[in-house]
Amino acid sequence: MRTTLVIVITLLATLAITRETAAQQQSAKTMSTPSLVLSPCNVEGTSEKVKCGTHEVYENRTSKKGRKISLKIVVFPATGKQREPDPFVYVPGGPGSSATEDAPYVAPQFAKIREHRDLLFVDQRGTGGSHPLNCEFFNDANIQSYFGYFFPLEDVRKCRQQLEQKADLTLYTTPIAMDDLDEVRAALGYERLNLFGSSYGTRASLVYLKQHPEHVRTVTLQGVAPTNQYMPLAFAQHMERALQGVLSECGADEACNRAFPGLRAETKAVLGRLIQGPVEVEVRKNFDRGGNAPSLAPSPEERVKVKLSRDLAVEAVRYMLYHPGGASRAPLVLHQAAQGNFVPLAENALSYRRNLVGSGANGMYLSVTCAEDLPWIKAGEGERLAANTFLGDYRLRQQREACALWPRATVPSDYSEPVRGYAPVLILTGEWDPVTPPSNGDATARHLPNSLHVVVPHGAHGFGGLEGIDCIERLNTEFVEKGTVKGLDTSCVKNIRRKGFNVKL
Repeated sequence: MRTTLVIVITLLATLAITRETAAQQQSAKTMSTPSLVLSPCNVEGTSEKVKCGTHEVYENRTSKKGRKISLKIVVFPATGKQREPDPFVYVPGGPGSSATEDAPYVAPQFAKIREHRDLLFVDQRGTGGSHPLNCEFFNDANIQSYFGYFFPLEDVRKCRQQLEQKADLTLYTTPIAMDDLDEVRAALGYERLNLFGSSYGTRASLVYLKQHPEHVRTVTLQGVAPTNQYMPLAFAQHMERALQGVLSECGADEACNRAFPGLRAETKAVLGRLIQGPVEVEVRKNFDRGGNAPSLAPSPEERVKVKLSRDLAVEAVRYMLYHPGGASRAPLVLHQAAQGNFVPLAENALSYRRNLVGSGANGMYLSVTCAEDLPWIKAGEGERLAANTFLGDYRLRQQREACALWPRATVPSDYSEPVRGYAPVLILTGEWDPVTPPSNGDATARHLPNSLHVVVPHGAHGFGGLEGIDCIERLNTEFVEKGTVKGLDTSCVKNIRRKGFNVKL
């Protein structure tokens, strides 16, 4: 009797799933009538005509009263004759990056997907063209300002005072923003989305999946930052793992090992010297102002003296590890510093502070992290994890001080619980990612039964610059086309290689 009951229940469940799948497939074939019509436009960075528009939402989505904000939208229309109704949505990192500003540079990477699907870019509230919460933390007239606090406290106070005149800083969290995105989806007439999130964008994508699972067709996560990764709690540990991995690869590489046979000892020596106190260095005043990959070669540009602290020096190394190209330069930069030449390290620090930390909507970054991350880090926990690491606990200490000056938003009580869902999810992580390591991908995949986790050899937070990386592009395209991780051939991943290490200035 019990066996019969189990069989009946199983059959009913299977029938329900089959009906649900059929309903989803049917909804995927149609689009609702859009209430928002986009207009042809030009976007800086591309010569083609695309479509642009804005959608108004209440800043306070709960009360639906008071201030309204406009969300900026850009669509790169599908290029092929056969257009699928579900767009591919790019959700950027940060938090604080602008999707629409990234669009011209991101769109070519997904040209194959675009043959059949629109590429949709929506600036999250508080970023880009969507009521941005921008802060000015550094001063080009004073280059030393780039070598101070991660978030200078007096500037944080000033920024809060300025922004509070035009925004409620407690209403710019990820859950609220993902309800915005779903409202934009409906306004544009899309039934379901194919989400692509990178870095913080993976957190946002997971939150969207949690809040609006019926409107998700696929999710691709690159460098997973789940809601229970309380940034920057484990930054020091994750950087240490990545740094040691890159140093090991250098030791196994004939040219790198020959150029830097004592690299591990030199790395320790560099840290030891910086612990003694700041190093005075002359840097090029306008070094890498355009955001290009930092160069190691000298130039006759105007120079200015700065003091390079341990905190900013090791942070520069951490950012170098974000991408394979930077990681391939790290041994040379560390070797030069061990020889007493801290200029390459200082100029990398300036570049990353100017083009990474100093860009984006830092007010939105604080609104997100001061609500979703810092409050949940137990006293002493971060200091314990950072002990005996290259990075140390400086980032946690300074970010905690900044958050003490910023209004704290509330998040749902279950916010940090693992996201569960049945949508197909492709997870991509770099072997030596210094901020969102493969363990994050494993932990996230455990609660997503239709997921596949691929670890990219030699990869970092990004994968650009590796040989054979077209394998990942093919996997992502095939995944979105088929709408399932089943049957994806990942054998090409084993052929991905680092192009080598820089061994000369």
